[in-house]
Amino acid sequence: MNDLTVCIPERDEDHEILSNIKSELESLGAEVIIVDDGSKDPFKDSIKHGYSYGYGSALMTGIKNASREFILTIDGDGQHSVSEAVKLYHAFKLIGNADMVIGVRRLKDESMVRFIGRKLINWTASIFCTYWLSDLNSGCRIFRRSVAIGYFPILCREFSFTTSLTLSFMCDRHRVEFFPINIEKRVYGKSRVKLIKDGLVTLKYIFWIGTALRTRRIRSLLRKFKLWNYLTGKGWKCVS
Repeated sequence: MNDLTVCIPERDEDHEILSNIKSELESLGAEVIIVDDGSKDPFKDSIKHGYSYGYGSALMTGIKNASREFILTIDGDGQHSVSEAVKLYHAFKLIGNADMVIGVRRLKDESMVRFIGRKLINWTASIFCTYWLSDLNSGCRIFRRSVAIGYFPILCREFSFTTSLTLSFMCDRHRVEFFPINIEKRVYGKSRVKLIKDGLVTLKYIFWIGTALRTRRIRSLLRKFKLWNYLTGKGWKCVS
């Protein structure tokens, strides 16, 4: 796994879990970058933000500092085991020409509200992508670093980072595949996802990125006309 960097965002997670994950992955040849996003007691061997800028910001920091060709992201709470991450890596390598492979979670004991919200978001994003997305925002995924960095200016810096990244890849026709993974129960800490707030932010990014990328060719043609440039430039700024 010497062509892989594993990026792990964390905030107030168990240090022993993080240390074990890091040691196991490094023994397999992977580069491991842990980004501490404003913990009260930061993990010693990590890049430290010093303040909580968000889940997406932590991942962006890890990706920017990575030195390998491929990026694999997992959460720092122990739900994504090293064995499942290794399976996802091998699936990516076997496919060969994929730009991203997303680990599809088999969620158990999920509340009805969370289930309905997740399905609504998946269906909405699938319409923009014209492709069924079985798991839009899984935190366990592997992708090409060079492709992801190009989308940083439009990606969400909070929990919707994974959603916005998936949508960006798919709307621009990069090859995205899905591979089933198992997840473990969280044994330390609790999720910081706020269902209503983060759900609305996710929908905002789906509509914004989906519309922007899907209409890019049309807008490039319209820029050839002076009237369009006037309406979106110095004229009616609200239209832009």
